[in-house]
Amino acid sequence: MIVLSKCALAGLLAGIVVAQAWIVPDVAGGFAQLAPEFAGLRLPGVILVDLLLLFVQGALLCLWRLLSLAGERRLFEDGSFRWVDTMIAFVGASMLTVIVGGGVIGGAGAGSPFVLFLVVIALAVGTAAALLLAALRDVLRDAVHLQDQVAAPAPAAA
Repeated sequence: MIVLSKCALAGLLAGIVVAQAWIVPDVAGGFAQLAPEFAGLRLPGVILVDLLLLFVQGALLCLWRLLSLAGERRLFEDGSFRWVDTMIAFVGASMLTVIVGGGVIGGAGAGSPFVLFLVVIALAVGTAAALLLAALRDVLRDAVHLQDQVAAPAPAAA
């Protein structure tokens, strides 16, 4: 199952790279032609979307590392926490990027109430993801604690 998950992650990471390199700039160029009054948003839009996708890639790479640790039967060690914490940081950075992007769109007068709705939905999803990861971190902490208790030598009988 771990190998299958890593294959899926590799495909997802490759798809994100394709999106960053070709799809996002192409869509931004098409939008700039459709609405020339907002052509100035092309570069900031590409940068913010690529940054957002970079954060997603970072979180997926952390997930890859956690899957590797699980495959090595080392998931329930203290070192796993940093990977979960890093994933939570990537989710937070993604949410900040969405806020900045919403501000750029709103500041340029290019957004409609629908854009604000999308920003709110993205922030709700990001918050849910961060809370889920935090809960899973607590489960991991409890599992590490239980494993340490099981592995501890029994006290000597008097």
